[in-house]
Amino acid sequence: MFLGRSVTQHKNMSDDTANAIDREIRQIIDMNYARAKKILEDHMDKLHAMSDALMKYETIDLDQIQRIMQGKDPGAPGSWTDGTRVPPVNNKPSGPTIAPPPATQKPASQN
Repeated sequence: MFLGRSVTQHKNMSDDTANAIDREIRQIIDMNYARAKKILEDHMDKLHAMSDALMKYETIDLDQIQRIMQGKDPGAPGSWTDGTRVPPVNNKPSGPTIAPPPATQKPASQN
């Protein structure tokens, strides 16, 4: 049951009315799905530009998104240019570092 009705609930409308509502809701969902898909397909170049910026900078800000939407190069995030954030040194993902175990010292009596 598309509208979330349960078989245990009391029916306040006919099956024909419920089916008509379900069909209308399905039509609205399908129409908006097709619209969203077309928007994404029409702007695939911008999606790829955002993806590239995210891969390079790990984050993008509003100014970068606006430049991408205007068809311009996004450049670095503003926080990188104002000195509050340092760009990554390499393209390798950062992860936890594992320190070597501490060296054990021999007791003074064994020297």
